[in-house]
Parts: sequence; C-alpha cells; structure tokens
Amino acid sequence: MTKSDKTGMNRRTMLAATGAAGLAATITPVQAALLPDPDVAFDFDVVVVGTGMTGVAAALEAAQTGARVVVLEKLSEKTMGGNSALAGGGFAVPSEDSDAARQSYVEDFIKKGKGRGNSALYDVFAANARRDVDWLRENGVTFLPEGPLPPYRLNIAVAEPGWYMGMPSLLKSMRAKIEEAGGEYRFDTKARQLKMDKTGAVVGLRAVGPDGVVDFNAPSVVLATGGYAANRQMLADYSDPEAGGLMVRGRETATGDGLLMAQEAGAGLAGMGGLMALHIAAVDPRETAAGNPWAVLPYTVAVNRHGKRYVDESLGYVAHGKSMLRQPGQRAALIFGSGIAESDAAQPTLGGFKRLGIAITEADSLDELAAAIDVPADALKATVEEYNAAIDGDAAPGLVPPKAALARRIEGPRFFAIQPLAPGVTLTFGGIMIDPTARALEADGRVIPGLFAAGEGAGAPFFDDYIGGGSLINCLVMGRVAGNQAAARAKS
Repeated sequence: MTKSDKTGMNRRTMLAATGAAGLAATITPVQAALLPDPDVAFDFDVVVVGTGMTGVAAALEAAQTGARVVVLEKLSEKTMGGNSALAGGGFAVPSEDSDAARQSYVEDFIKKGKGRGNSALYDVFAANARRDVDWLRENGVTFLPEGPLPPYRLNIAVAEPGWYMGMPSLLKSMRAKIEEAGGEYRFDTKARQLKMDKTGAVVGLRAVGPDGVVDFNAPSVVLATGGYAANRQMLADYSDPEAGGLMVRGRETATGDGLLMAQEAGAGLAGMGGLMALHIAAVDPRETAAGNPWAVLPYTVAVNRHGKRYVDESLGYVAHGKSMLRQPGQRAALIFGSGIAESDAAQPTLGGFKRLGIAITEADSLDELAAAIDVPADALKATVEEYNAAIDGDAAPGLVPPKAALARRIEGPRFFAIQPLAPGVTLTFGGIMIDPTARALEADGRVIPGLFAAGEGAGAPFFDDYIGGGSLINCLVMGRVAGNQAAARAKS
C-alpha cells in the first residue's frame, strides 16, 4: 500500500474500500488503550526508530537491499543523532585482518568487562568490524589513519577531522545515502507503542508526530533508541539511589523509550543492575561530552581534594570516573609534568581542550600548582614524590593503589593540572535481550518475531567498562546486522 500523504487514502479508508475491515482486528498495538486509533497510517518494509549510529547503519543496510525504510526520530531535524552526535568518533577494530588479531580483540573485550560482557556479540564485532568500517568508507565516510590504542591489542579508526568532531558529518553523510537509496526520515515523531498480530509478531508501531497519532505498519521494526542515562527513575531503580544525581554527558532525551516499548511487547531486559551497568567518566563540568581527558589520564596522577591519589589511572577513564563517586565532593584533578604534556599520547586531550576553550592549569612548581587548584601543597608533593619513587619500568606495583601500566615520572620544568573533574553518565550498558542476529528475545529466550534491537539499548554487550571505540563499533556492527535481518524478514 502506498503512503497516505501521497495518495490521499489512509489505511482505515483503504480497508473500508476493499471490504477488508476484519483485518484491522487482527493487529493491535500493545497497551492500545493508551492511544486512540489513528486516522493516518503508512506502510513500509522496515521501520527504524532512532537516528544515531545504530539507526543509520540499520536503515542504510536495509535500504541498500531494496527494502522500503522509514527512520523515526522523536527530536527535531537539528538535534538528530542521539548520543552518537556527541560521541568521540572512534571505532575499535582488530589490529589486522587475521584470525589471531580477531582472537586478541575478543579476549581484550572479555577482559575489560571482567568476563561478564556479552562475548557472543564480541565474536560478531571481531568478524565484522573491519569490513563494516570499510563499508562506511564506501558510503562516503572518511577516517584518520587508524592506529593502536594501548594497552589493548587492537586499532582505533577515528572519523575525520578528529576526536569529538567527526560524528555530526558522519551521520549527515549516512542520512544522504539512506535517502538516496529511497529511505525516508520523519522528525518530531515519537514511537510510543509496538503493534502485534494474533501470532505474537510485531507488525509495526504507533507514534505521535506533528499532526498527532499515526501508525507505521511494517513486518520488521528495529529499535535503535539508545539507553536510559537521562531517565532518573530508571537509574535510581536499576543502578543506585544516588545515580540519578550524576551529570548526563549525552543527550538529556536518552530516556529508555525503546526498552519500555519492548518490555510492553514481552521482551526481556539484561545487564541493568548496579553501577556495573553504567559508563561513568570524570569530565570537565563545563563541557560534559567532549571535556573528557581520556587520552592523557593513564599517564597522570589523579588526586582528590586532599591531594591524595585514589585509583590506578592506567585502568582507564571509566574506572577513574566510578572511583570518583567515593571521593570528597566528587571532584578531582589530573597532575602531570612537561614530559607527558609534550608526548604524542597527551595531544588528543590537550588539543581537544584547547579547541573547546577549556584552560589547563600550569605552574612552575608543585607548590604553585597546589595553590592554583586548591589542594594542600605538602600532601600533593608527598603524593608525587611517592609516585615517582615507586615507578619500576612501566608500572608502579608498590603504590597503594598500585599502577599496573603506563607509569611516567611527574617532572618539570612545568607542571600541569586538569581540573575540576566531576563524574557523569556517558551511556548505559543494559538493555533489550537479543541474540547475535539482533532479534529481540523474551526473558525465557523466545524470539519476538518482527522485532529487532541493537546499539546502546540492546544486548548488554558491556559490563562495568568497555574499550574505547567499542560502543560505536557495537552500534555499527549490530546496526548493520539488525538492518540486514529486518530486510530479509520483510522480503520473506
């Protein structure tokens, strides 16, 4: 059936004209009483909800196979892209196209998640990551030359022109390709309820758009709606009573819409419990998205308001962010010297902060630096002296807490501090239960026909933390899988 705004005939009038009104009774939205039957309906092969990396990957994959695709976005055209529009732009890929590199890739992801991440999805990432980044290149996305991401045994490909700058243009480029392939975008249109037939299959959804309630009918629906970092009640209920007070680093509209819709249709949720389900980073409170000193952090000394060290900095910025929840006032500073400031490793942070206009505190001595950042000078000097003395090769095993890797001496002639830093939620790890083909599952493992989910809000791929570039590669790889499977179901 053609779309009603082009034919002047909507689904209700079409059914009446053909004498098929009985068919309407076989398809009902979940919790139908919440919204009235609409006067307007549209027919597609695949409905994708969300315009972030997952949504555009799913939509373009489906559209390029010939499926009729519509992409729904609850925000305006100017604010499309979800958390992906604010992301760093890095995609984690195996270091080379070999079985050994793919195995190392999976092992590093498993280790990062303390053995409790979704290893079935890691296998899918490893098998497809390099191919899918090449697919982005084929569709007009450009990347900086890929390079290693110590201490992990993988590479990172960053969208041009660089960290925290490339994603808006990537999403714009993908939208152009989707529309070129015949796909459509509908903005200011919030998906509210999934529709199911008498067999238990999802056959579309009910949304509220600029002109009111509207149905989008399709044999396949892909939920690419992201997580729930901005849903204070879900954070308090699932993670921690205090988690609702954290800053939100991403979009304030990441409220778990897809998870709630999927639950109403019988989908199970996984990986939702405790702080291990949250990605927390210590960032500059004036620029919560891009003000993340992730690159320089492993080489620094992190100190609290008392000038005391409290974390193994080499564990990465999520371990650091979560450790800050227990520090006085939840504020901290990163201390480093001239050698680190001049190193290649520090440049993504220092260059990014300069571009954002975030000043980094500098001083000629630790006494002067302590005064500038308002910590006790004697405590700060003692912390740095103990740290320098404990370095043995690349580590400092004698410290409390010990530093496992990337230990570098803090020396002049200049000393630097990145401060103040405060913890904020970047994204959430729990979500809709899926299998490796992105099919949504009930809690007992049964497949919900017609419903697919991928990205931040599906699969619970990560636990406690993830490797940088892992979230976007999850969105890209599983988004393509979802789009491919959704189009195949529609064709069958």
